Amino acid sequence: MPKTPDSPDLFQRLLDVLHDGIVVLDGEDIIELNSAFAEIVGYTKEALLDSRFEDLIDPLSRRTDRKTLDSLYAGKSLARFTTRLRSKDGDVVHADMRPVAVQYQGSDAVLLTVRDITREVSLETAVTQLENRFASLYDMSPVAYFTLNRNGTVEQVNQEAESLLGYDASEVIGKTLSDFLAQRPQTYDPADQVLKEVLRGKEVSGIEVQLKRKDGRLIWVSLSSRALTYSGEKPSEIGLTAFDVTRRRAAEARVREEKDRADLYLGIMTSDLNRVNQSSLYSLELLSGTADLSEEHRRILQETSWNIRRAARMIANMRTLIYLRDSPPPQKQTNLYPHFERGRREASRDFAQKTLTIKTNIRDGAFMVRGHAFLWSVFFNILHNALMYDTDEEVAVEVKASFADKRKKVRIEFIDHGPGIPDAMKERVFRRSGSGDKTIESGLGLTVVSTIVSALGGRVWVEDRVAGRSSEGCKFVVELLAWMDEMEAVTEEAVIDFYKSEDCVFCGPTLEALYLLLDEMSLSHTIVRIIDVDDPASGVPVDELPALPTIRIRNTELAGYVSEDDLRTVVMGALLGLVGTQDT
Repeated sequence: MPKTPDSPDLFQRLLDVLHDGIVVLDGEDIIELNSAFAEIVGYTKEALLDSRFEDLIDPLSRRTDRKTLDSLYAGKSLARFTTRLRSKDGDVVHADMRPVAVQYQGSDAVLLTVRDITREVSLETAVTQLENRFASLYDMSPVAYFTLNRNGTVEQVNQEAESLLGYDASEVIGKTLSDFLAQRPQTYDPADQVLKEVLRGKEVSGIEVQLKRKDGRLIWVSLSSRALTYSGEKPSEIGLTAFDVTRRRAAEARVREEKDRADLYLGIMTSDLNRVNQSSLYSLELLSGTADLSEEHRRILQETSWNIRRAARMIANMRTLIYLRDSPPPQKQTNLYPHFERGRREASRDFAQKTLTIKTNIRDGAFMVRGHAFLWSVFFNILHNALMYDTDEEVAVEVKASFADKRKKVRIEFIDHGPGIPDAMKERVFRRSGSGDKTIESGLGLTVVSTIVSALGGRVWVEDRVAGRSSEGCKFVVELLAWMDEMEAVTEEAVIDFYKSEDCVFCGPTLEALYLLLDEMSLSHTIVRIIDVDDPASGVPVDELPALPTIRIRNTELAGYVSEDDLRTVVMGALLGLVGTQDT
């Protein structure tokens, strides 16, 4: 049995240099202590000396730790334990107790080392609460969660994952996500592709695959995944979420089906209506040649002929909008003059009873822009609008073009002397919202103008001919991108090679994102060359590619899953770099 120093002063000095609390007990009585213990419970040393240690124990702990305390006072079975003390201020102090039997001044005693672990206990409690809260949120989440190891084996699932697949957790844990695919591809495994991308340090999101539930029902899910923990530099634990998108996919399929049906009906209807209109116009022209018609009858024939032509133009505009949406023409170097001439000629033909006089500076070859085959419709519809609403038989319009923004743009102004457009309507005339608003333009002509100009990266708006006097005519302003020689590199040839496979889970979403980015940059989809590696004629062995999809833009390459942000950064940088190379 250890023996304390014979000198009380020496023993006290030794106790006071220790950071842990020290108490010497004779039974329940405190016969010696140091300052550290006194600070723990908030009393002075003098107040504690010769007091009962039992009085410092929290009442609840006196009951729960009764046997341990009795053994402590008796000096038997002295083992380390934790209990709760009550400070002078009434605060609970969590304490770690380490007793040892000693000889103190010739008598048996217990030396008790006391450490305040209140902060540690509070932290442990907080961590436990957070863990419990996370576990509750994990299980209560409406999104299916899977925790995988780096081999793709499921280690943990939540309740929503069980509900999604129709399996109990025990039936899912230990398997891979590939085991639940509706149909495992012969070459590319979408679940394995997601895992490989995450192991490469990427975060994957929005990948849709079809799974098979326990009851045999097929469901579509959107997968997202990222690494949760790392072992060294490699992910050791992977989190994966799955959200049921079956209803959305079914709704999209129905929308596509209805759209295809509507387009079919629209195509048939417009084709038949065109034939009816042509036949009607032919008959009206024959009647107009009859010599014995009265002036009133001739007026009625002319008005009927005009309405039929107007209906035909609306049908033509509708077909143009559909074509621009489904099959946008390639953008290329375009001379404004032929498009201006055709637009002027077609507009004048519809208003044979009026004379269109145009003052313009547009000459052959004077203004080259980035355009396409439908650019003439911009001139036609704006001039047609002026002819329709100007009540005079002689309609004067000034069409003048000029370079702007350091010759990077071509600005075209159409100035008429018609009834003008109120300020409240100036934006709405370019769109048919379907809201029932009565706009000045009841057809689709200006909507076609806005669609074409926007697709070419330009702008269109309308102003007052005389500022502040909206009833004294309009000034339509069209801004188009001026043609620059370096545009040839990104409009006349494919500059992006996109390698894909039918079994590649990332190919479809990545190609769609690429097309959306090109639309935003006003670039034609024709600059993308699609190379299907499944086709032996492509001459591209799959094992020569780093991953699918692979995107190559000159000397830049992307492979595997690519987020929209990364795709935007690399593609825009590569294309702008390509233009910059052409400049130097």
